[in-house]
Amino acid sequence: MRVYKCSHPNISIGTFGPKEAKPYGLIGGWSLKSIQTPEDSYKQYGLTVGLRRALQSMEIRKAYAPNVASSSAVVVNASALSTRIKLSGRVYLYRKKQVPADGVFLRPNEAFVMSAAGCPVIIATAGEYMVAAHAGRDSLIERSAVLGAPAREHPSVVNAIIEAFDKKGFAVNQISMSMYLAIPAAVFEHRFDHPYYGEYNRALARFVDDRWAGCTAYKNGSMFLDIESVFIEQARQAGLRYVWAALSLDTCPDLVHTRTGENPHQRNLIVVKNDTVLSSDAPNGQQDEPQAVHA
Repeated sequence: MRVYKCSHPNISIGTFGPKEAKPYGLIGGWSLKSIQTPEDSYKQYGLTVGLRRALQSMEIRKAYAPNVASSSAVVVNASALSTRIKLSGRVYLYRKKQVPADGVFLRPNEAFVMSAAGCPVIIATAGEYMVAAHAGRDSLIERSAVLGAPAREHPSVVNAIIEAFDKKGFAVNQISMSMYLAIPAAVFEHRFDHPYYGEYNRALARFVDDRWAGCTAYKNGSMFLDIESVFIEQARQAGLRYVWAALSLDTCPDLVHTRTGENPHQRNLIVVKNDTVLSSDAPNGQQDEPQAVHA
């Protein structure tokens, strides 16, 4: 387990690799798919114990795990994740299988949890508010839009986060947004000759090049996607002044991604904690962040 203090004030990121899941009998790593209801905490005892100890190691008692698998580009308030799953007497996980969401607002001492294999996390702040969100490729780039039939409300989770802050009364230039733990561009290959995904990969390359120049590279009949650059370009086009990406997975040897050549079903556990202290001495707002690209 590693805990990183990110550039935003009062926010910690905890990472747990698949090897740390093995003592709990979790051969495939930290997939959260099997724990959706209170009853699942008894059926999935190993996962329950592993999650509890991971959260306790970061002094977390309340964590939210939205249903990110659908890459919905939706941000919700914590109250939308109303299924409370007891991990121990004092540690709870909140979910809602029927509510697809990539991101959630976090109050002080609360945490966001997701399992991932290369999908990064976005952290956004404005004033005293904070959002943590899953930001996989399909959350940033709508799959059906690539194929010419956009269907969801927001083209990217970036836009969804901006609208969520707008509803709280914040202008886009008041938002700071950053990305962490992205799959390295050098290995995020999309083969044009893939027997199943080849046609989509070619369409994806055209879609990205038409909208966010400089986010792709080409070699030996494949496109390599720079997910960090896509995020930064989307945020800048939307009007954000403070946006950056850091801590790519190539700096985290204990974590896996789908292109590592190992079991593609293995998952890391990513935890984002709002460390804000509730005190009369605590600052009322977030400090501005310097603009950066790839820290």
